[in-house]
Amino acid sequence: MFFFLEFRNSRNFHVIFASAMKKDYTVYPAMIEDREAGIIWSYDNAQVTATFDETHPLVVPASKCDDASFCLWYISSVWQFNDALHTKYALLGEYNKWTVVSRQRFVSITTNTEKTQTTVVVQGVASEPVSIVVYHTTLETQTVNCQLSAAGQANLIITPTTTTCS
Repeated sequence: MFFFLEFRNSRNFHVIFASAMKKDYTVYPAMIEDREAGIIWSYDNAQVTATFDETHPLVVPASKCDDASFCLWYISSVWQFNDALHTKYALLGEYNKWTVVSRQRFVSITTNTEKTQTTVVVQGVASEPVSIVVYHTTLETQTVNCQLSAAGQANLIITPTTTTCS
């Protein structure tokens, strides 16, 4: 058994689930209708990310994703800022959730026309603490702690040099 889930909020986020595999299987971005490079990580080892593109596909091992267990990977597209270093970043979401990037939590993702700042509107329960993971080529993978307002929202601001929540 093998399937993909997809979430688009002006960006691509995918979930790949595999279980009861009889043979190894290789997944390329084009197979999940994604033409952009991405970052991929496994639910059981979220601290290790890797490039996911046509030259770095995901190999789904039948020996690991068998009748007795399942495998789950998350993929987030990588975007680039218009700065001197062409800084790249990806929203990796909430590692403590099964759906790390959901429409209910991340209601909008907008990048300004200059491509120097991205704002992610985070939504939830009033005054809820939320830990969000962002991959950033100059800042590495980092966790940003947000405290949602009394109205239940916060803005995650990503720039080439900082990631903050307000």
